[in-house]
Amino acid sequence: MNERQTGDGFITGVIIGAFVGAMAATIALRRGFTIGPGSDERMLDLPPPDDATLATARAEAAAIVARLRRAFPNLRAVEG
Repeated sequence: MNERQTGDGFITGVIIGAFVGAMAATIALRRGFTIGPGSDERMLDLPPPDDATLATARAEAAAIVARLRRAFPNLRAVEG
């Protein structure tokens, strides 16, 4: 009955490691992440898309919708 199991140290190490990792994550999330020097958090100023890009996007979206309707024909009854 007094035999010691060989896996006790490993399990203890895993439990302690998980606890230390959780504490480190909690501390890091409370402090917040610094971005660093030279970083830029501004939104990108993109020009509006041209008519050709919009037409291509609409055609691709229509093709995707058509494929989804063929794959799931029973959903047509849900359309409002």
